[in-house]
Amino acid sequence: MTRPLPDLAAALAAAAASVEHPGPLIPEGALGPDFPAARRADVELVLSLPFQRLMGFELVRITRDGAESRLRLDARHATPAGTVHGGVLYGLLDPAAYLALLPHLPEGANASTHDIFVSVMRPAPIGADLRFHARVIRSGRRVAFLDAEARLGDTVYAAARITKTVFGA
Repeated sequence: MTRPLPDLAAALAAAAASVEHPGPLIPEGALGPDFPAARRADVELVLSLPFQRLMGFELVRITRDGAESRLRLDARHATPAGTVHGGVLYGLLDPAAYLALLPHLPEGANASTHDIFVSVMRPAPIGADLRFHARVIRSGRRVAFLDAEARLGDTVYAAARITKTVFGA
């Protein structure tokens, strides 16, 4: 017996709307002085996407040197072992890297991930305040290379090498 598929877009929108965000999407002072004002709407879009909202992904700071974001790990991120599900890490390292890339993109340009390699080095405990640090290794007219890490303090829990295609410039 097959079940009818739910309206996924409506389900995601309802789920995202049900998640209370603790404050503004872009906290006061989070965009560094070198951050292009024209890219503010892009940051808001990334942070308002249903997956990021459902996970509780929050911006800390973006400058040309990189981006920092955070995730307070709770039951929605848990495996039966009481650690964060790897898919949460994979899924949030990518937008963390995209935020770091935004100040480097030419006006009118955008980027899409075409390769991501993630290594999870150790299980992150539920209840922790996980920080994502991302930086641009190299950004050209057509391709960008980025590194992103998920850390607790100075300890790296997961690391990603991400390649993005730059288009629309």
